[in-house]
Amino acid sequence: MKKHVLFLVIALNQSCDLNETRLSIAFGSCNDPNYNTSLLPVLSNTLDTADFMIWLGDNIYLENGEWNQKAQVEKKYQSIFGHSDFQEILSKSEHLAIWDDHDAGPNDCNSLSEGLETSMECFKEFWQPSYHMPHERSYYGSKTVQNGLVEFFFLDNRTFKVPVDSIGATLFGKEQLLWLEEAYFKSDAKVKIILMGGQFLNSAPTFENVSVYASERQRLVDLFSESSGIPIILSGDRHHGEISKLVATNGKSIYDATASPLTAKSYPHHEEPNLYRTHTNTTETNHFGLLTIKMNRNRVNMLDIKLIDSYSNALFNLRETP
Repeated sequence: MKKHVLFLVIALNQSCDLNETRLSIAFGSCNDPNYNTSLLPVLSNTLDTADFMIWLGDNIYLENGEWNQKAQVEKKYQSIFGHSDFQEILSKSEHLAIWDDHDAGPNDCNSLSEGLETSMECFKEFWQPSYHMPHERSYYGSKTVQNGLVEFFFLDNRTFKVPVDSIGATLFGKEQLLWLEEAYFKSDAKVKIILMGGQFLNSAPTFENVSVYASERQRLVDLFSESSGIPIILSGDRHHGEISKLVATNGKSIYDATASPLTAKSYPHHEEPNLYRTHTNTTETNHFGLLTIKMNRNRVNMLDIKLIDSYSNALFNLRETP
């Protein structure tokens, strides 16, 4: 009888293992290959097994009014992603993208900046987003994967942005925020991955961190903490990387993994007072992020976030069992 019981336990454990799903997502931002391409071979190798590569903005660097001329924007995409290193990378995994200021127009551009319609048209033509986009002038929307266990939310921080020192200041805009609140709350995904250009959790109200828009940030913290699913923000922009975690008042954890730069110049911000950083200092070299999720239909078994350098070293790592 004991043998039969032991066999049953082993069989059940094997069945549970077979039902576990593994999802691997590489991510990064700030891509200026004129500066440093040493990271690309490691990224390419990682994409041999990763399910997705997420480009988190500043995927190209438009300059000198290029954003006003479609031919110039197209030429910029071709000059970067037509290179053999990037062709190899693009041939692997599934690629998803959002933009930031340098894909859209001038530095720190907003809704009043020139060229956004032209650069948005080129962005969509190059990246070919395959999900429903509610607004014709933007790419924001969501995409479910892993049979609905995971949902990506693509946010646009340029098209609707009104500077913080202006009347009606907003980062994401009323319409996009209302869409996000409804879509996020209704989502049944176990893991909800929010893609945005600037850092979300970083508590320092500096540069283009979402903390600069304090009330808007709190509105989203409330949304993420009070809705179902595990919220993970993937962000870029800063030319440094770090992993942040906020535990909301109801005990729910919100994660923000910032990976920047891929190939552009690095600017470490070790002294920046981010209360939610999970480690000492920020990165100070080129890197990309790798998010690994293990889950089954009933629960998420493991989250693992790494920031990886050009030597395949994990600069920072956060692993949790939610």
